[in-house]
Amino acid sequence: MREYLSLMSVFLLPALQLLIIQRCITTLFGSGNRKLTGYIGWFIYYAFLVVAEFGILFPPQFLLFGNILMVFMVSTVTRKRSIKKRCICTLLICTVWMVVEIIVSFVLETMSVESEIIADVGSFISKIYMLLFSVLLGRYAKEKQYSEIPLRYFIITLLVPISSIYMMHYIFLMASIHEEYAFFSVIAGVLLLLVNYVIFTVYDRIGQAAELHSQNRLYEQQLNLCSRQAEEKESYYIELRRMRHDMKNHLLGILGMVNAAKTEDAREYIQKMLDDGIGGKAIEISNSGNIVVDSLVNHKYALALKENIRFDANVFIPQVLPFQGGHLAIIFGNLLENALEACRKLPQEQRYITLECTYIKEMLQICIKNSCPPEQRKSSSGRYLTTKKGNGYHGIGLVSVKQALADYDGELFTQYENGEFRASAVLYSNSIEEK
Repeated sequence: MREYLSLMSVFLLPALQLLIIQRCITTLFGSGNRKLTGYIGWFIYYAFLVVAEFGILFPPQFLLFGNILMVFMVSTVTRKRSIKKRCICTLLICTVWMVVEIIVSFVLETMSVESEIIADVGSFISKIYMLLFSVLLGRYAKEKQYSEIPLRYFIITLLVPISSIYMMHYIFLMASIHEEYAFFSVIAGVLLLLVNYVIFTVYDRIGQAAELHSQNRLYEQQLNLCSRQAEEKESYYIELRRMRHDMKNHLLGILGMVNAAKTEDAREYIQKMLDDGIGGKAIEISNSGNIVVDSLVNHKYALALKENIRFDANVFIPQVLPFQGGHLAIIFGNLLENALEACRKLPQEQRYITLECTYIKEMLQICIKNSCPPEQRKSSSGRYLTTKKGNGYHGIGLVSVKQALADYDGELFTQYENGEFRASAVLYSNSIEEK
């Protein structure tokens, strides 16, 4: 038995250990590069682990610090991150692994497992626990990726390593009693490790697919928003051309009165034009210089005026913001569209929207207040439910806003009180530099 175990552990277990460490690094840092230096780094680490399996060549302290240096080395050659983050990643992985191995060895000793198989059984079991750790780390460190996967599927996935640990312990225990099962126990242990790795990898792929689906839904919703804005722009330009045509006729009429020396008639005509509001209303309410924000706010302002919705805006932001225009379009477009939708359900005298937008100390603050009918319903999770009719993409507006904010460690706060709905969004530009 010992011969088979030694042969397998020397060459296969180091390879599995590298796969597990690679998963942990990917969970913390994301996908790495595929350059030659990366492959060389992993090969050097593999050679180190193979040599370390002989144990007698190096003292334990050397192996401990050697593993720390190797994890730091592969994280350096495969990921472009700060030294601080690489050190934290290295210490986290090595510390957790060391603690897991100590706990597993202690548990096996308390179960009166023969000392000659504790190291071998513990090596297999500790690797399963590290696989489990990588999945748990991925779920809670990258909650966005796994948010679309039901919790029951995650719990079912956890049953695989739990049952594998029991099976592995039982198989090695039987092999210690019956020598003829030695080779089978090693093969079974390696296969169980591979099965766990494959299952967890599939779980990761499902999480990535869920994230991609969510992004596609977000982009489709953004496309719909842009389409509506294009329609609104077309309507706005048609109205502008009509106004220019009417203004031309007005000016011709005034010119005729002036040429006929009917100055009093011309004065009364001009006064009537002013009283009717022609040329008295500002077309733009946002003049920050930021094209995305100004165009969206002014668009919604034009719609509000057309529908007799009082719209007040104070936009104090620089011309250039450290945020993607697409994300700003999603945030402003959805929040203002929701405000307009709520106002349309109220009598004209109750309709109002107030926008406050500032950029102070690398932080963009957006606050939108609007009148709202007393029919705001919340889901069990506390999310406001849409009151729009029909299917489609109604109701994912605030979800899209939260997803856009997540890229900047931003937050969205909503509140409904006394017929007024308030939505406040915060974006942090310093989070971009950290990422």
